Amino acid sequence: MFKILISVALALVLLPTFGQTQTLSDYFELGLQNNQQFIREQLSTQLEQEKEKEARGRYLPNVTFDASYIWAEGGRIISVPAGDLVNPVYAGLNQVLGENRYPTDIANVNEQLLPNNFHETKIRVIQPILNSRIYYGYKAQTAQSSAQQARQNAYENQLTKEIKTAYFQHLAAREQLSILNETRDLLNNILRVNQRLVANDKATPEVIFAAQADVSGVKGQLANARKQVNTSRIFFNYLLSRDLDESITVDSSLVGTPEVVTASLNDLQQQALADRHEIAQVRYGLEANKLAIKLNRSYLIPEINAVGDVGFQGFDYTFDENQDFWFIQLGLTWPIFQGGQNRSRIQQSVLSQQKLTSEFVDIKQRIELEVAQAYYEWQEAQETLIFRQDQRKYAQETFRLTEKKYGENQAILVELQEARTNFTTSQLSETIARFDLKIKEAALEAAINLP
Repeated sequence: MFKILISVALALVLLPTFGQTQTLSDYFELGLQNNQQFIREQLSTQLEQEKEKEARGRYLPNVTFDASYIWAEGGRIISVPAGDLVNPVYAGLNQVLGENRYPTDIANVNEQLLPNNFHETKIRVIQPILNSRIYYGYKAQTAQSSAQQARQNAYENQLTKEIKTAYFQHLAAREQLSILNETRDLLNNILRVNQRLVANDKATPEVIFAAQADVSGVKGQLANARKQVNTSRIFFNYLLSRDLDESITVDSSLVGTPEVVTASLNDLQQQALADRHEIAQVRYGLEANKLAIKLNRSYLIPEINAVGDVGFQGFDYTFDENQDFWFIQLGLTWPIFQGGQNRSRIQQSVLSQQKLTSEFVDIKQRIELEVAQAYYEWQEAQETLIFRQDQRKYAQETFRLTEKKYGENQAILVELQEARTNFTTSQLSETIARFDLKIKEAALEAAINLP
């Protein structure tokens, strides 16, 4: 009978997987696609990468097309005494030559200072030649982009742990529900046996009442177990950002024998310090801050730029050989005094560096502590599972023998009830211990950033 009941329990656990192929890895992928916090981390990484591209683009020439056209009237006037200067000269020449070859009636000119009907159409190219701010700014942004990528990877590791934990909690709740359903069937069977015994005058009616009380008691446990199944399913689906009532497929490959960790605690801590993305994030932050210090000190180095224009300039909007022009200019900028702003920015970067260094020391200690806690909790969970498995085996065998004796009228109802209660309790405890070990494994894997 027990083999049949165990088969039924397994069938109840595995029934929802029929016709479906989703595994825990599929759920990881779904969570990374849908989880809103992870999406925000991805967008932050993309934002930093675009800033990196922008910083790299400052190395390249800045090419612009400029066109302007001026209409003007009034304003200052420039008087040019052209007639007063030229007419006497021309009159003298005509007298010497004996003929009126040159005009002597040239008028004086009043020229408007603002040009009217004037255009300038050109292409301007600005090329940085020496600019330490561009260099250090790009390097600092590259480090900042890498730090954000490490932050995204760290959240991915944490999300994977949370999905694993929620998944195993749901499987544990489902298996406990199956055990209680199995127990209810056992109690109903005992109730029927007692009813037959009373009907055949082999027992008094109180055995029926006692069996009915047990059935009612397990119904209350079933209600709580169904609640646990539903709430754990809702939370798991919440992590995946999908419909909260979506069914969950059991990955049968994960409910077997837990893996054994053979590495020592010190080895695991060293692995975590080498692989945890939080360490990389702070390291890149330190690198970015070092470059920020150099960036702020770069005011000591002058900036040199080359500027070149080519285009057309002149009156009337025409483009011909009389209006085309080009020029090249080299410019040097070297700040002399800016009110102590540069020193203040350097000091700010130095203080930030000290703060990040302190954070780096702290995060290393926290990771070592996290690995140690996860390791010892995993060891405890492993030993607890072995103990619970032995308890379940002994309780199962005791219940089998007691039920047999009760059917042969060699044991009283109290003994059968006690054996049944111990068996059910040991089954539930073994299930909790088995999935608790899986949860502790997930925590240890996350602590050492196991791929």
